[in-house]
Amino acid sequence: MCTEFNMVRMRQLSKFAMTHSAAGEFIVLQVSYIDSLTGTKWLTLKEFPDQMVTIKLVEAKRLLSALKKSIDYIEAGIEHPADEFLD
Repeated sequence: MCTEFNMVRMRQLSKFAMTHSAAGEFIVLQVSYIDSLTGTKWLTLKEFPDQMVTIKLVEAKRLLSALKKSIDYIEAGIEHPADEFLD
């Protein structure tokens, strides 16, 4: 029997900044994260390093479309039908 207390810790986006290259057709995204359990007084918070990510234009468009779809569902109160990631 496992006696270790296990809670899911995920990075929660706290800040972002972007720049882009029209010639290279990509976006550079700089992101900062906080521990998703911030505010839970009895846990030690985990530190996450800032990251820089390059996103090609075609992938940025796919990401934007998926984000819009999720936002629409959230605002309509529609839960995702399964515990899996959307394609």
